[in-house]
Amino acid sequence: MKKSILILFIFTSFLSNAQKSETITIPKGVVYKYADAKVIEKAKKLISDNLSSTNDYKIVQENLIIGPELWKRFKDNSKLQNIEGSKVEFHVDNVILDGKMSQDMTASKIVWDEFKNEVSNDYIIRKANEQELNYYWSVISFDIEEPLLIVETKEHTYILNLLKKDLKLLWLDEAPKQNNTNQVAYKQYQDGKEIDSISKGEKETALEKVIFLNSDEELQANTSMEDLELILKKTNQIFDELFKNSMKSGKIMVEFELKKKKNEITYAVKDDLDLDIMKVFEQRVNSEIYPNSKKDPIKLRLLYKVNSLNDVE
Repeated sequence: MKKSILILFIFTSFLSNAQKSETITIPKGVVYKYADAKVIEKAKKLISDNLSSTNDYKIVQENLIIGPELWKRFKDNSKLQNIEGSKVEFHVDNVILDGKMSQDMTASKIVWDEFKNEVSNDYIIRKANEQELNYYWSVISFDIEEPLLIVETKEHTYILNLLKKDLKLLWLDEAPKQNNTNQVAYKQYQDGKEIDSISKGEKETALEKVIFLNSDEELQANTSMEDLELILKKTNQIFDELFKNSMKSGKIMVEFELKKKKNEITYAVKDDLDLDIMKVFEQRVNSEIYPNSKKDPIKLRLLYKVNSLNDVE
């Protein structure tokens, strides 16, 4: 009896340890949320199945974002140039990077087929390392949530971010090549590119950063790229009109909370900002009509600088 209990205890302990999530090294400042080990294994199998000759496209959905590093190559592909979809702009510091978002299954299948053709049969699937997480974090404005997996070939390293709820592929990108894996922890990124040190840039009056305070899944379920672009366009136009000739220096935070019935807008300022102009800015922004959330609240934060340098975190 005692021997049976001991064997059962060892077997149970083995199962418990086998089901734990594989942990990885998360770079400082990166927010990374693990998924259950079973979810990761399902995601790996789904990727493998859809890279096989019996591809059934179960991994793709209508909305698929092609990240800026991969779009640099894919945009010159004749099969991808005319796919149905929207141009996506990634606002990173004071630089705008181009991407693409397909908006129907036909376009998403074309993207997947081109990705599949590049991968061929010689690849491995693994979790991301520090350098890859640093790059991905530099071009997104939301928390990283698993399943986030890397498909690595001899020529390329692809980033695949799937939705945990239904394992549909939301984001497909490519990580820059690693020249020296021993120096991964020391690499830094700005504007989606590897740099030696993060520059504060030059003093200017401009939109500094856009931050989405929700996950990809929440954004997709409650808003659209068109709605977010409309908010940016309206607010940027008011900001440029009022602050372009201001002589004082400072920073402005505008946070939109999009709700189903009534939106809320909050403000914060710092440094020696012209408060008279700021008062008019608030009045003008508050008087505009913005899209509502489809169901759950969505938060969008805009950071502006007036005669100031970039903040370096």
